[in-house]
Amino acid sequence: MRLDRLRGAGIALSMLVALAPLGCLDEGASSQAICVLIDVSGTYADEKDEVVKVIKREVLPNMIPGDTLITILIDSASYEKDNLETLATRDPRPSRANAQKLALAQQLDAFARGDTRSRYTDIPGAMMLAAEYLQEAESGSRVMLVFSDLQEDLPEGARRNMREDEFAGIQVVAMNVKRLERDTVDPDVFRRRLEGWRARVEHAGGKGWRTVMDPSKLPGLLEQMRS
Repeated sequence: MRLDRLRGAGIALSMLVALAPLGCLDEGASSQAICVLIDVSGTYADEKDEVVKVIKREVLPNMIPGDTLITILIDSASYEKDNLETLATRDPRPSRANAQKLALAQQLDAFARGDTRSRYTDIPGAMMLAAEYLQEAESGSRVMLVFSDLQEDLPEGARRNMREDEFAGIQVVAMNVKRLERDTVDPDVFRRRLEGWRARVEHAGGKGWRTVMDPSKLPGLLEQMRS
């Protein structure tokens, strides 16, 4: 199952990189690199279709030439290059840009239809991998969108120690954080979990942390972060 997914991702990724290699990235202040982290563990794996709809509706249409979109999976061992699902930088030529959007949308749709699901939830590993790709993009602004319930569950033996500059220059947004059963019983559990992640992001040098429940606000937020 995972091998088939990776083969498909590799083919689509090669096509996207061929259309718009990272070297084409506009390094000006207006360019933006966005990394979307998608949780495929536990019950959040059932949210894949909705996450893809948000990306296609609220992110893709608003990308300008030089913007980079990266998607990374949160699974049992997220700090692996295999967890890179997509990587594309918008080409300034309209015909190429349209081809990119189509290829990316098709790949995201195929991902949404799949049954990828992991046992553990390595959120910090995915965030550390995302930070590396965002730093490499050298864009004017860097944003990490995390779609998860933010309930970390590392496999035995895994260690994730973030450096104090891990998220330097990166704004982290927790999107559509799913409430667990115990959160509805005691909302303070949910609030403490969010506060704990805010503290971790700030300790790792993050430029900002916020939560967004309404995806329709995302385009305006991204534009605000661009400036």
